[in-house]
Amino acid sequence: QQPAFHTGGDMLDYLLDQGYITQKDGLLVTWYHSANKKSEMQEALESNVMVLEADVNVEGHNTRNETEKPIMAHPPDVYSDNTFQEWLDAVLYSSKAGIKLDFKSIQAVGPSLDILLKKATQVDINRPVWLNADILHGPNVPHFISVVNASRFFSLIQSKFPNATVSPGWKTAFTSLLPNRTYTKTMIEEMYTKVQNLPQRVTFPVRAVMVRQAWPHLSWLLNKSERYSLTLWQGKTDPITVEDLLLIRDNSNPEQIYYDIYDPVLSEFKKIAFQQNRKKRFYPGGSLLRYFEPLGVDSLYIRWYNNISTLEELTHTHTVHIKADGGMLVINVEAQKYSLGDSILPVVHSNTSYELSVEDCLNKIFISSKPWGIYLNIQSQEALIPTLTALSNTYSNNALCNPIWISMAVSHGSFSTPGYIEGSKFLKAINDTFPFVTIAPRWPSEVLNKGYTEQLISDMLSLCKGCWQEISFQLETVALGKSCHTTLQLLESSVSYTVTIEHKHEQGRLAGGIKGLMFIQTYDVLKVYCNLPGDYRNSFSNITLT
Repeated sequence: QQPAFHTGGDMLDYLLDQGYITQKDGLLVTWYHSANKKSEMQEALESNVMVLEADVNVEGHNTRNETEKPIMAHPPDVYSDNTFQEWLDAVLYSSKAGIKLDFKSIQAVGPSLDILLKKATQVDINRPVWLNADILHGPNVPHFISVVNASRFFSLIQSKFPNATVSPGWKTAFTSLLPNRTYTKTMIEEMYTKVQNLPQRVTFPVRAVMVRQAWPHLSWLLNKSERYSLTLWQGKTDPITVEDLLLIRDNSNPEQIYYDIYDPVLSEFKKIAFQQNRKKRFYPGGSLLRYFEPLGVDSLYIRWYNNISTLEELTHTHTVHIKADGGMLVINVEAQKYSLGDSILPVVHSNTSYELSVEDCLNKIFISSKPWGIYLNIQSQEALIPTLTALSNTYSNNALCNPIWISMAVSHGSFSTPGYIEGSKFLKAINDTFPFVTIAPRWPSEVLNKGYTEQLISDMLSLCKGCWQEISFQLETVALGKSCHTTLQLLESSVSYTVTIEHKHEQGRLAGGIKGLMFIQTYDVLKVYCNLPGDYRNSFSNITLT
C-alpha cells in the first residue's frame, strides 16, 4: 500500500501538509540536534520540533568489540543505550517529525537501511527521511582524516532504500586562526560530480560560518537542479552573524535553504528576515533580474543611466535624487594621483571641476532607498585595483548590498591592442582583490571594423573560460549588426553568460544599431541587457511592441 506521504518526498511539502508551517520556507523549520541517547530522544519527542536529527554508528566502531548493530552515538562515543531499531520504533510511534539520519561510518549505513526497509514493509513511515554523511574533505580538514566512502554510500542507498532525500556533505573544521577558510570552487565542483546522476532530492549540509565567502560557488551548485537545497548548520561555538545569514536569505528562494542554527542568532535572524519592506542584502555578483525583478522578468525593463546627468546629481547632493525608480548607474572611473606620493585615488570622471572619489560616490548611492545597480566602467588601468580595494572594504563592513559590474576594454589574442589592459591581468586583479562582482569585458573598438568575428568571439570565450562569476559581454550595436549570428555563441556557452547591448548618442541615431538590437534582444529576454539612453530605449520599446 502506498503511504500517505513518501519517504523521499519534499520536507516542506510534508510540514505544510501537517500544518506545522504556513508556507514553503526553510526558515520556518525547527530542529532537534543529536537526539541520540534515550533521554535526549525522549526530550525531542516531547518537544514541538519538526525534524529530529540523530547520529548513527555501529556499536564499538573501530574497536575489537565492533559489531554490525547500528546504535545512536556521536563520535567519540561508540556505545549507546539506544539502538537504531529502538530509536526508529519510538520516533514512528510517538512523533510525526521528519527524520534526518547522520551516518558516522560507512559500516552503519547498510544495516540501518535494512532496518528502515523492513520497517517500511510493516508500517507506513509516512514522513520524509534524510540520509546524511560527510563524503568529502572540506575546509581545514587534511586528507588523512577519514570520510564516508561516497560511492558505497550512494550505492547502498540506491540498492536498499532509494526513497529518501540524500544529504551528502563535507567534513569541516573551524578555527579562529583561519577564519576565512571556506568551501572552494574545487570542493563544490567535486561534490557536483558525485551527485549529478542521483535521481533523489539532494540537500547539501554546509557549515553556516563558511557560507558567505563561498556563496557564489554554492549558488552555482543550487542552480544545477530544482531538486537541490542547502541545510545551513552551526557548530556550537561558530561565530556566525545575522548579516551573513541575511545575505544568503536574500539571494536564494525561501524553499532552497534550511537553517539548523542555534539561538540567540536564529531568533534575531528570523525577526529581521520576516520584516516587511526591509532593504535586502544583495550579493554584489548576483543576477540583475533577481535584484530588480523587472516587469515580465524582461531585462529590457531595467533602466540604465549613463554618466553625464547622473553625476551632476551625485556631486551636488547627499544622495541619489534621479527622477526614477532605480536602475543601473553607469559610472566612469579614472585614476587621480595624490599630491604627495604615488598613491592612486579612483575618482568618478566628470565634465565639471568637482572630483568625487569612487568611495564617496558609492556611499551616496547606498543611502538611497531606491534599487540601484552600479556599473563601474574603469577607464584607466591604474584605477582598477584601487577601485576593487574600495569595494572589498565596503563589502567587509556589510555596507555593499547592490549589484556591482566591473567593465574594461581588454586586450587578448586576436584583439590584442596597445594601450589596453591584458585580459588575464584584468581577471586576475578581480579574483585577487574583490571577486564578488559581475565581470563585463569589452573588445577594443579598434578591432570591430568587421563586427564580432568568429575569432574575436572564440578568443574572448577562451579568456573567460575559467571564470566562475557571472559574465556579461559588452557589445556595440553597430558592430553587432555586421555579425549577429556569431555572438550567439556567447549566450550558448554558459548559463552564467549574458550580453549587454550598448548604443550611445555619440554613436549616431538608433537606426544605425537597430539591426543588431532586434536580432539579439529577441533571442532571450533573460540574457540580454540593453544599455540605452532613455529616448533610445523608449523608441526601441515601441518598435518591439509593434
